[in-house]
Amino acid sequence: MINTPYTFQDTDAFKSTERLIIKGRFFATAVSDSFDTFKPKKRKIHKILNIKNKLLVPELLAVKKERMSKSVFAFFRGTVDVMHYDLSRNENSGIKVLVGGDAHLGNFGFYGSSEGQLLFDMNDFDEAHLGHWEYDLKRLLVSALLVARSHNFDETDVQEYLLTVVDTYFDTLKHMTKISEMKRFILPNTLQNITEIFGKLKDNEEYFQDSFNSMIAKSIKKAQRSNSNLVIEKYTEVNDDGERLFVENKPVTQHISKKDYQSVSKGYEKYKKNQRSDVRLFLEDFKIIDIVRHSVGVGSVGTLCYLILLRDLDSNYLVLQAKQALPIYNNDELYFDDKISQGQNIVNSQLILQSASDPFLGAFDTEQYSFYMRQFKDMKSSINLDKLDFESFKDYTKVCVILLARAHSHSPNYPLIIGFGAEYSDIANSLMNFTNSYAQQVEYDFESFKKDLKDEG
Repeated sequence: MINTPYTFQDTDAFKSTERLIIKGRFFATAVSDSFDTFKPKKRKIHKILNIKNKLLVPELLAVKKERMSKSVFAFFRGTVDVMHYDLSRNENSGIKVLVGGDAHLGNFGFYGSSEGQLLFDMNDFDEAHLGHWEYDLKRLLVSALLVARSHNFDETDVQEYLLTVVDTYFDTLKHMTKISEMKRFILPNTLQNITEIFGKLKDNEEYFQDSFNSMIAKSIKKAQRSNSNLVIEKYTEVNDDGERLFVENKPVTQHISKKDYQSVSKGYEKYKKNQRSDVRLFLEDFKIIDIVRHSVGVGSVGTLCYLILLRDLDSNYLVLQAKQALPIYNNDELYFDDKISQGQNIVNSQLILQSASDPFLGAFDTEQYSFYMRQFKDMKSSINLDKLDFESFKDYTKVCVILLARAHSHSPNYPLIIGFGAEYSDIANSLMNFTNSYAQQVEYDFESFKKDLKDEG
């Protein structure tokens, strides 16, 4: 199926960087003025949300709605399908690369690499697919504007700053053309490497390093403390029979039926069998002790998400997370393909878009569902967006857009984007016109959502 969201070879481009940039300019000349426009309107969005909500665990829907009602940004996090719906009806660039699909500011964070390095990168790929590059950038910009407004930062300062964020996206792509293919492929997004890239882009590496390190210091400490021992301490306890089991906290965390336990256990064996040899050999020492259903995040609440507690013969513990891979909302419908594992699609996307990935990343399918697997909370942490002042907000947003551009550069045809940006008249103002209009749409939708919740109550 050529038009599926996961035909990775569609990103193949058998042309030099220079020729691709020239071709990208032609894409820009073919785009109409509506590329930078969006007309917000008051509407009901439950029909769009219900398409995927029907696939979720019913008793968790109330939890999801409650979390989405906390703020405009929380609502935005939980409504990626709505934005995809709107973007699919808007003028697009015509240039597709592998996109994260949900690149808002909250979907970047810390995690540990196979070598134990602390990395900072995109960290949510449930919506990843072949899509238009600007979808990711527009979602990032809208999320940044919503976060800035939640802090009541000066609107003029925010608007001016976000214009520079667009410039940084294109500057980063240009920078990627100047480093070798191999270096771009293997260079991990450590804090040092991120700072180096920023310094080369803006010629102020020393300032940025001091500012960024100050902002993330607490998050780094939290990430470094986040390991299997902390997870065991926080999420498990020893019962009266001397067995260590997960602690229940219904409906967020609860034990599952015997049938579901057996299904997940069989899936884990499939996952283990398909892992690379070193990980498979490591896991051979462990056996499953307990499994619970455990809800995480905002947009992910309602999906089947399991925590699997493993123990080896020396009573060392490991917790893996199996998360349901939902079909992508694509072209006004959910994308299904019986021949392709959606869990494996997410794994493949993550391996491509991240600079390095969790060594336990993998996938398995049961008779009914598809899952992807990763280690639970190992060196994982994120920036608290509620605690940002304006200076740290600026630094954090700039880092996120650098990482977004770096992720897009893993698609071989990414120089098309450089050409598009160079040719399209005032691309930064164009994207901000869309951002401001769409932020108004989010506000309208949030008010409608809250009214529906009140009516349900």
